[in-house]
Amino acid sequence: MEARQAQEDIRLIKEMIEKTKKTAAKSGTYFILWTIIPILAILGMYILHHLKNYQWIWLNWVVFTTVGIIITVILLIRRESKENVKTYVQIAIFSIWKACGFAFILLGFIFPWVGLYSYQTISVMVSVIAGIGVYATGGITEWNLLKWCGALWWFGALLMVMVDYQYRTLLIIPLLVFGYLLPGIILNRNYRQKGVSDA
Repeated sequence: MEARQAQEDIRLIKEMIEKTKKTAAKSGTYFILWTIIPILAILGMYILHHLKNYQWIWLNWVVFTTVGIIITVILLIRRESKENVKTYVQIAIFSIWKACGFAFILLGFIFPWVGLYSYQTISVMVSVIAGIGVYATGGITEWNLLKWCGALWWFGALLMVMVDYQYRTLLIIPLLVFGYLLPGIILNRNYRQKGVSDA
């Protein structure tokens, strides 16, 4: 009886590990999306800055962020329609990134807008929050690369403090490439190799 129970426990553990890997792999699409959206917004910001159209920089960020949120919601709805049951891992990752998303909006838009601190600080704050989200996702999914990518975001935040504020936002581009895009591509590749189509 104990041997049968032990075998059942091992089977359940293996099943949960497989679901955890599958859930982690599905996250690749979101990492790739949230690499492209901010890079486009950063490029738009510097183009507007070069053209001396400073009044449109705020709108540039609002538009790109809104587009990213809409695409993310559509992807989440499509995924939920295909999955009847959510695992603990899915719930945990979703909760972390929802919290980080709200923090991005507060720290990147609301607090500077009300004058709590200068716009020059946004890049540093956003990098710290991104590091938390990536590191926590790596911890939950037991994937060390994501933990290292989270640490990279924090190191980038420290570097930004030492760089002239006009170039801080540019430092986010390599952080996005190595801290979001690289793991996103690896996750997507792993997911595709399992022969399952991503939502």
